[in-house]
Amino acid sequence: MPTMVEAKRWRVPIATRDHTEGHRQATWLELFFDLAFVVAVAQAASQFEHAAAEGHLGEGLLGYLFAFAAIWWIWVSFTWFANFFDTDDVPYRLLMMVMIAGSLGLAAGVPQAAHLDFRVFVVSYVVMRLAYVAQWARVHRSTPDPVMRRLAGRMIALTAFVQLGWVAFLLVPAEWRVEAWIAWFLLDLAVPVLARWNPRLGGHWGHIRERYGLFTIIVLGEAVAAATIAVSGAVDSGLDFDTAPLLTLAAAGLVIVFALWWIYFDFSGGHAFDRGPVTVYVWAYSHYFVFAAVAALGAGTALAVERITDPGHVHLGDRAVALVPAVAVAVILLTTLMIEAVSERGVAAGHVAAKFAAAAVAIGSALLAPVLTVPGAAVATAAALAGLVLYGVVEQHLRYRRSPDTGPDAAALGSSDQPPSTPEVTP
Repeated sequence: MPTMVEAKRWRVPIATRDHTEGHRQATWLELFFDLAFVVAVAQAASQFEHAAAEGHLGEGLLGYLFAFAAIWWIWVSFTWFANFFDTDDVPYRLLMMVMIAGSLGLAAGVPQAAHLDFRVFVVSYVVMRLAYVAQWARVHRSTPDPVMRRLAGRMIALTAFVQLGWVAFLLVPAEWRVEAWIAWFLLDLAVPVLARWNPRLGGHWGHIRERYGLFTIIVLGEAVAAATIAVSGAVDSGLDFDTAPLLTLAAAGLVIVFALWWIYFDFSGGHAFDRGPVTVYVWAYSHYFVFAAVAALGAGTALAVERITDPGHVHLGDRAVALVPAVAVAVILLTTLMIEAVSERGVAAGHVAAKFAAAAVAIGSALLAPVLTVPGAAVATAAALAGLVLYGVVEQHLRYRRSPDTGPDAAALGSSDQPPSTPEVTP
């Protein structure tokens, strides 16, 4: 047939994807979905930075955590659903485009959500979640698996009920809004657990790890972009400031981002699926703190740039400004350490000590920022993270030399170019 594309049915019955299938990469639709969320993440981080610069650090942080939690949960819900049931047919694509449109609504509602006005945010969120319910309705109607059909029924009922609660949330008095949001969002997070969704009954472990890795790259890119835009804006503003501290901060910021990329992608969570569903839930949910902290790092770096170039516009002292990126770094280090601890079969004491030491240096140098200056605190954090990367590289090399299966002698016994196989999962 004279066509440049493969012929496809417009509608395909949904069945659970097989976890034993070969390498499964992210689809074009998944990547498009991620790209749409870049806008929402950038808005959340930017609003946090503006609130902090105005001296409203606590309020800005609370609004940021709330906004980012909703963004993250929508992304997680879609990602896990796609990992299990992606058919890439026309109805699936159209429902995903509704969710993409909703993500733009989330981005538009972030400035109001930063001030605890959730009207636009909640409406966009509910629209996206109802599209998610519609996807589960397709599973319930067409899957041949009775276990998945029962799961779909529970997911539909629980998710729809939670959305009714979000609509009612708009009527909650302002003085109770924070407590009501936290309580209801925790219930939203608990829906997969209450529905008894066993994440080991399908999907593809390699694919889900790739998806989380891609989102990590997105927020790392946001951190770089936020800092770059801040530096560019300062240079173009015509303000009179010393460029040496700005260049020092920029160099330290790049080292911090590079080191965090290295640390994240070198830590192994590859055995989470071997340890049971609870471990998988811990692995999946803990990434909220990784993602939110990386995006906050970008906001903190932009705040530091503004403190150096236009100190009169930032109503925070050096210590508070330095603490924003420092706390973000510490959260990333300790969360990845916790993920390693629950996913792997033991974590070396030296590895634990090294991560705690790097986190302590980040926090300690920020507390000493009035003496070290904000760029000096960033340099100390960058040095600590570079040392942690060096420690990890040496540790991996020594482990490689000691291992009979991966050491130099093993290269002559078999090919080292074979990709790792997907671990067997027994329901």
